[in-house]
Amino acid sequence: MLIFLGLGGLVLAQNPGGQEVLSYLQDGGTEGKIRLEADSLLVVNYYKLLTESAKIKGVPGYRIRIFSESGLGAKEKQQKIRARFLTEFPGTDAYNRYDEPYFKVYVGDCRTRSEALKLYDQIKKEFPNPILVDDNINKR
Repeated sequence: MLIFLGLGGLVLAQNPGGQEVLSYLQDGGTEGKIRLEADSLLVVNYYKLLTESAKIKGVPGYRIRIFSESGLGAKEKQQKIRARFLTEFPGTDAYNRYDEPYFKVYVGDCRTRSEALKLYDQIKKEFPNPILVDDNINKR
């Protein structure tokens, strides 16, 4: 069985044996029943896409930024805000991030906007001015 994901006209897939699918099909597939001839430009672009996709961690989703500050003491404040959040919302992950020159805290791994808005409503009472952002989140 082969697993295919169509993306922009290219096919990203992996066969059950773990071999990358383009090589698998070019080598003859299962017992030589399938053979793929591909233009060299297509093959080059396919491998570029695989390389770029491997760099992306997580899946598309939403997080809520509860802290963003720069300057003296911002890093310590970031750590305190994260610790306070984890104490008040023990079932929800919180992440420190540094986007020069800002120290930020993001919370949640929400797959849908609806899920993120529910979390947003819960946190805004304790953490004023949260901001909902698109982000790559951890898989559950």
